[in-house]
Amino acid sequence: MSLRTTLLILALVPTVAMIALWATNSAQLYGNWKSINDRNNAGKQLGQPIVGVFYQLQAERQLSAAALAGHNADRSGLAKQRELTDRSVQGLTALSGSVPGGLTKSFQQLSRGLERLPEYRNAVDKRDATEDQMFDSYTAVIASDMQLFEEFTNVGIGEVNVLTRPVLDAQWGQEMLSRESAVFTAGTVSGHLTSAQRLHIAEVIGSQQHIYENKVVPRLPGKYAKTYQRVLSGAAWKQKTGIEQQALTAEIPGADGRTPVSAQLGKEWQQSYAAITPQLLQASGVYSAYLVDATNNKLGDMMTDLVVDSTVGAAAVLLVFLVSLKLTGVLRRRILGLRNAALELQTRLPDMVERLRQGETVDTDAELPEIRYGNDELGMLGQALNQARSSALETAVRQVEQYRGFERLLQRIARRTQLLIGMQMKRLSTMQRQHEDPEVLEGLFDVDHLAARLRRYEENLVILGGGQPQRRWRNPVLLLDLLRSAQGEVQDYRRIRIDTEDDIWLSERAVGPMVHVLAELMENAVSFSKPPTPVEVSASRVGRGVAVEIEDRGMGMDPEQYAEANRLMTDPPRMDVMSRADDARLGLYVVARLSANLGLNVELRPSSFGGTRVVVLVPAELISDGKPRSEPPDDAVPAQLAVIGASSGSGQDGDPGGAWPEPQPQPHLRPQPHPGGPEASALPVTGPGTEPPARAAAAPPTAGPTASPDPLPRRVRQASLAAELRDPSCVYPEQPQVENSETEPETNPEPLPRRTTSRRSGATVGAFQRQSRIARLGPDSGQQPTQPSPRHDGARKEDGR
Repeated sequence: MSLRTTLLILALVPTVAMIALWATNSAQLYGNWKSINDRNNAGKQLGQPIVGVFYQLQAERQLSAAALAGHNADRSGLAKQRELTDRSVQGLTALSGSVPGGLTKSFQQLSRGLERLPEYRNAVDKRDATEDQMFDSYTAVIASDMQLFEEFTNVGIGEVNVLTRPVLDAQWGQEMLSRESAVFTAGTVSGHLTSAQRLHIAEVIGSQQHIYENKVVPRLPGKYAKTYQRVLSGAAWKQKTGIEQQALTAEIPGADGRTPVSAQLGKEWQQSYAAITPQLLQASGVYSAYLVDATNNKLGDMMTDLVVDSTVGAAAVLLVFLVSLKLTGVLRRRILGLRNAALELQTRLPDMVERLRQGETVDTDAELPEIRYGNDELGMLGQALNQARSSALETAVRQVEQYRGFERLLQRIARRTQLLIGMQMKRLSTMQRQHEDPEVLEGLFDVDHLAARLRRYEENLVILGGGQPQRRWRNPVLLLDLLRSAQGEVQDYRRIRIDTEDDIWLSERAVGPMVHVLAELMENAVSFSKPPTPVEVSASRVGRGVAVEIEDRGMGMDPEQYAEANRLMTDPPRMDVMSRADDARLGLYVVARLSANLGLNVELRPSSFGGTRVVVLVPAELISDGKPRSEPPDDAVPAQLAVIGASSGSGQDGDPGGAWPEPQPQPHLRPQPHPGGPEASALPVTGPGTEPPARAAAAPPTAGPTASPDPLPRRVRQASLAAELRDPSCVYPEQPQVENSETEPETNPEPLPRRTTSRRSGATVGAFQRQSRIARLGPDSGQQPTQPSPRHDGARKEDGR
């Protein structure tokens, strides 16, 4: 899960929770308001019909009691009252669909009682029911009506329910008064009150007193309580109380317990009852209007609360969302800033380390400033990164110092070894001039060849240690001579075949690195191909410079290995000698380093013979159009290259230049290698079967005899080298020279002549080789060798390139 997703979840979870709470609260408030409003509307719609049925049933109960009490009672009033009751019941039944769900049970109970009214009326008409039965039947229906009315008045608001309770109690007070009136009416019609009737009157009188004095008046607000108090203390109520006292305190004349009730007493009761009922209805109506206003106000307050709570809740949800979004955004920006700082540290730290390795002075505080993110947890994380940064820089600096110290030590050791090798090669040159024995010369040549290879390996150490080869040239060099010089540094050089144009000159600054690169690639080709398969080396001009191709016939490599090697050539890594000491590709690292410094393009690809083909593209800026500053005439052969016993022939014995007339011998010439090693020798062009060429150098003219009895030709050092490859310090041995093979050659005020063409050089070297072999076989032997003597060089490659 990404950081953005995590922070988004952290921002959305509180917001969603707040939305849920806000929606629940708003829904609850709206549900309460709607329930109360529906109950209030239902009460307004059904309250009047319920109350109407209540009063009509009370009136019908009173008239039904009178009808049962007297046989001759007038029933016309009862019939009219029954019609009024039926109309009230029909009006209530018509509104049954508007009854709320919570009042259905009470409404159904009332409906069942109203459905039995015809039965009760029939019993009254037929006089099948007693007064008590009739009274109980109508009272039960009236009680069901009062129960429904109480439930309708319960709107679900606690304050409103408290205010409604006195109204309900006042209704029950009116019910007690109606029951008393029904009993008095029956007693008036019958002319007496039974003991049960008197007991019933006493009970309802007590109920009335309890209801009005304990439930109604104390619970009503002040002005509404006073209204009821005026009714209870009025003349009509006092008259009612006096009549009750007369009826209850009258003497019982007979043994049956009946108390006579006069018509006058009954009339006075009806007058007081008729006066009290409107007063109670008026007081109840005034207070009911107050309840309606209070309920509406409460509903308005609930609606206001609903709107306010919903608005505040929505604002809180929006505020929580915005604050969460803001905080998560700030947190995300801080975390991303810390991450970017860490990535910048990761990106710039290696560059700083590399710059430190290269010896640059780096201001670490300016390059990588400290990460400052406060003192909270993220700040502590930034401080941890700062500590990691400081530790990494200190470690990197120590490693760079150790590495640079090791590089300097490696270069110092390698250069000291190079000095010794240079001195050794000079000593070999001196010994080659002092000896004429062919076998001794052959051994000296082998040692000279090994010394040249050893010098290249020491240069490898210098390059891997961060240095550069110190072999320098001041004049351009022919590419052919450069290829032969590289060939001379390879162990099994006889297998290398060179084919190139002879008019390609490389600039002086490219000679040393190019010799080293080509020698490494040639040795790789020879090492990883099976003898005696040849290694083809060709060079030709191309559109962007000169392409040198080295192709062997070995096993080749896998495509992944080719890709890896080409990546190494394209982007040479920082060579850590200590960490790559066991790597078998040190030669490729050297080639990659030199190619990068010189601008060469080296590419390895599969060969059509199954081996490897290496293409070295030399850029055009390294190609020189000039030639050495001193050039002999083209038609002249240098006298220093003449050998004894040379004759014109057809190039037998492997002489690559047999088509050229060979020069006449010169006296006192003997083989003498160049201190620069075999890379400066004129090697064969045609590959296997050729002997290591004898290298001769031009010697200053002497006043001695013109002939020598020695069987071998006398060589002059560096006679076979191009002028630009010669070391002038070795041409004139009588002059003192500083023994330092690493220094740049001094310029000879009288440049030696060079070979005009590769073919002339090949002819001269071939003549020298033939005469050398003839001399070793002896003057009396007429045998002409057809194959060169085998080399005694048993040296093998020391590395695994």
